Amino acid sequence: MAKLTTLDAVRMNRADPDAIVAAGELVDLRFVSGNTLSLRAAKLFCLLIQEAGVAVADQVQHRIPYSVLNETFHKSRDELVEAVMELHSTVVSVKLVSRQGRPYTKSGPILSDVEREPDSLDDAEIRFEFSPALRRVIADSNHWAAVSRRAVLSFESRYSLRLYLFLSLRANLRKVSEDIALDDLRALLGVPINALPRWQDVKRRALDIAIAEINHLAGFHAAYEPIKRGRRIVGVRLAWGLKAPADLAKAQRELDRPRIGRTARRAGLVETIADERYRLAESLANAPGLVWTSEPDQIGRTEPGQKPPKPMGEP
Repeated sequence: MAKLTTLDAVRMNRADPDAIVAAGELVDLRFVSGNTLSLRAAKLFCLLIQEAGVAVADQVQHRIPYSVLNETFHKSRDELVEAVMELHSTVVSVKLVSRQGRPYTKSGPILSDVEREPDSLDDAEIRFEFSPALRRVIADSNHWAAVSRRAVLSFESRYSLRLYLFLSLRANLRKVSEDIALDDLRALLGVPINALPRWQDVKRRALDIAIAEINHLAGFHAAYEPIKRGRRIVGVRLAWGLKAPADLAKAQRELDRPRIGRTARRAGLVETIADERYRLAESLANAPGLVWTSEPDQIGRTEPGQKPPKPMGEP
């Protein structure tokens, strides 16, 4: 039986308004020359992929009214135009393999062509084309994840959205953890060049925020453990696992609630999130190479046969 392609997945999920099929190669995009996307532009990118549907890999011009975008973003047309132009000007690179089996890197903007109608028109629309680089990636892709549109639009940190997409590709795999070097973690999260130079900066301003939002809103749990070389942090071990039905229902209810007050509600779920992490820890206890610490937002280490301790205090 032929392996399901990303375009097959797009066709299968096109009747679900909450499903955005993300090609794995696009999730792993790397930005050229230190470029990165704002949260607004990253969300718009996901929506344009969904809007294009089964024609996403075709050399065609797509069109979408400002009014449709505004129903989602509730932003001014100027702000929407800024996000579109950000996609038009941001250069990304992807690693590919030719049909002859030769590896190569392909670079290009996200959107190669953009047309904007005057704001004075009530039914003004934006017309756009995906670049040849992106179309080629999607056309050849057989690595994908169907992510939640509601979750994508609910994240308040661009780092949360990037990590959510990355983990969505892995959440249903037998593999439950992955070691990532610190520089690769910055690239994965889309940290701008020269930003967050220290591990503590990455931890406090990017990774901890992303983990908290994902555990609150996504259909899976996430945790991490710093990897040390001597006293120096050189990377992290990310771990993940699918939520139990009751926990998944809580996340779905949160997505249905207004965004106002979400941060406060998340802060009020300290014990719940700690319990979720403990359950994740238990489910990962037999994973090869995984270790434990007593930190509730990390993985912990015990002697063989010892049960991991219950997290205490605030995560």
